[in-house]
Amino acid sequence: MSDPSLRVADAFAVDEEVVVVWGDGHESFYPARELRLACTCAQCAGEGHLFGRATPPSRRPLVPAAFQPVSVRLVGNYGLQVVWGDGHEFGIYHLTDLRAACPCDVCRQVRGGEGKSTSGSPSSAQQDGQ
Repeated sequence: MSDPSLRVADAFAVDEEVVVVWGDGHESFYPARELRLACTCAQCAGEGHLFGRATPPSRRPLVPAAFQPVSVRLVGNYGLQVVWGDGHEFGIYHLTDLRAACPCDVCRQVRGGEGKSTSGSPSSAQQDGQ
């Protein structure tokens, strides 16, 4: 991966955010709740099956610890894995998706977002975690 905007220089959890410092120096602060609700692992999103059968996602309610990032680690050159306070660690967030969804005001304007974000994050996750 030669594009510095898609390389991760550092990634870590701070309070209720996951912070990514990109190779080009840009910093992204992702709200933990939105990341957890966007988890695409088989447990959270369900799983398709080769022969047409599908496994539905787990419908267990998420406890407050489920939205607390504990640690963040790079997975190869393509993704980040977050370990959550409830022990969940199966989802991989692809770097291209993360960079494309950077919630900062500058990136929102580049994407054509209207208005200024009050929380610094997009309001794409409107789910309540159930």
